[in-house]
Amino acid sequence: MNNKLLLEKYVRVAVKKAIKEQEIKQKRAEKAMYLIYRFPGLKKVMEDLMSPAFGRFVTDISLVAPKPTTFSAKLINEQDFNIIYNGKGKFTVKIAGRKYDVQDLNELERAQQSISNMLELNYGVEEKEAAAKPDAGAEAFSAATAAPAGEIPAEPAAGAEAPAEETPEEIPAEA
Repeated sequence: MNNKLLLEKYVRVAVKKAIKEQEIKQKRAEKAMYLIYRFPGLKKVMEDLMSPAFGRFVTDISLVAPKPTTFSAKLINEQDFNIIYNGKGKFTVKIAGRKYDVQDLNELERAQQSISNMLELNYGVEEKEAAAKPDAGAEAFSAATAAPAGEIPAEPAAGAEAPAEETPEEIPAEA
């Protein structure tokens, strides 16, 4: 009976934690999209650059500079690009140091391709995860083969596999 109560309490805490995390994500999304709704021209530019579903790929949009009005859009892989308002409904997009005038169709297509290329680059997120999680296989092997201080193990402990020796394959001689 005591285990059942503990399990119920654990489930309640886990559900509350999950709901709280969802609320935090929702608040961040609303905050990120606040500027989109405040500046209607910005929404149109984002739709032209990415698609009407750009919210899936953008985590934050912030105002960077007042004159010229410059917005910074952060993508889901922590890459970012700038959108500069030039006045009279005209915008310039700065992606990876290059500027694109989105009123010109050729430059708009180049900007779209640049954003697509940036979205393909997701190495930053993976590096953080790899740094946070050490290699479990290496830990298991080192723990299994560890000997008491001062002793050298004669052979690996049970359950630990010794590294297999690689034998080079013979390459057939060409005539």
